Amino acid sequence: MATEALYLSNPYLKEAEGKVVMVEFTDLVVDKSVFFPTGEGQPNDKGEVEIDGKKFTIVDTWKDGLWVHLMSLDTYPQGIAGKTVKQRIDWDIRYGHMKFRTALYILSGLAFKKYNATVRINQTYEDYAWIDIMVDNLTEEMVKEFESEANRIINEGIDIQYSFVTREQFSKDNALMSFVRNKIPDYDSIKVAKIGDLPPMPDLGTQVRNTKEVGGLKIKTTLVKGKISNRLTINLATTS
Repeated sequence: MATEALYLSNPYLKEAEGKVVMVEFTDLVVDKSVFFPTGEGQPNDKGEVEIDGKKFTIVDTWKDGLWVHLMSLDTYPQGIAGKTVKQRIDWDIRYGHMKFRTALYILSGLAFKKYNATVRINQTYEDYAWIDIMVDNLTEEMVKEFESEANRIINEGIDIQYSFVTREQFSKDNALMSFVRNKIPDYDSIKVAKIGDLPPMPDLGTQVRNTKEVGGLKIKTTLVKGKISNRLTINLATTS
């Protein structure tokens, strides 16, 4: 048994209840979590947990492989295993992460579609994100093309299609296996995102429902030894 990841099935869920599985000082484990734990380049959610009318601020969330741990600055009451507690995320922080993640997925999809290029690593923060696109001899002209095409996809307002597949189903999907270079994500149930005509991609974080929600992106580049770095930094336009 493991913590049920409510954030994967419904990234727009802002609060939920869960039963306490384990508590130890400032560490709380629940059977269902609306809080996203740090991982896959996405920061953890923040927010609060309410236990018997008392609120505990959540400053960190992490996963040990099975269980999601909700870390508070204050010590939780002990002896509460089995008790139902309320969870509420800081929606502004979560929604910002969701928009950045979708922007990064759009860039990942474009890199693979145009250049058969993979993404080595990426990281999201509250006000910017970066992604390493492994395109040989990247140029400013190519970066401008990435930016233009990404914004076109964003402005088209494409509904993102999500589905869950088993590892076996994933392994039999040539498009997915090609995108991940035959490295199947280590999950029993794998969430897959499909954005327009971009390739299907495993989605291990949280994204928005429609590309229009991203607002728009701007890419910044840096020079390393006189060449454009493969690390692209992005900022997003604000949306109403």
